[in-house]
Amino acid sequence: MQPAYFNAVMQGGFQDVAPEGSVRFLIAFQSGDFSFTPNTTEITVNTAGVYRIDYSLLVRPAAGQLNIAYAVAINGLENPLSFFGTYSSGLADTQRTEVTGMFIASIAAGSTVALRNKSSTTDYLAGTGIDHQAVNHAAILLQRIA
Repeated sequence: MQPAYFNAVMQGGFQDVAPEGSVRFLIAFQSGDFSFTPNTTEITVNTAGVYRIDYSLLVRPAAGQLNIAYAVAINGLENPLSFFGTYSSGLADTQRTEVTGMFIASIAAGSTVALRNKSSTTDYLAGTGIDHQAVNHAAILLQRIA
């Protein structure tokens, strides 16, 4: 078996992700059999296998509070191993918090993968204002390991 990977990011700017909404990705780099349309939320895995999935989000607080929870949905169902999040209060709106998650899952050929907001609040992903640099405010990596 040849290893395969799919890496997508959303650079700079900002993105609002409503509760139960999915994260959009813009730029992708891959080796392997994946389908993806830039500036959309779903990645199609065309080759079955066991995949390691990593994700990262850069979130700016709204009204001084962060209430963040994300999960990866495979064919519309959140994988229970993929839920990660954090909570903070009393933050300035110039602050950013990075949330990361990783897990391993078996994925069937033709399955769709999306990163979904599971918190009760809209999240503001912000990739600007970091030492005058535009950075990735969302990233996901799918890596076939078996």
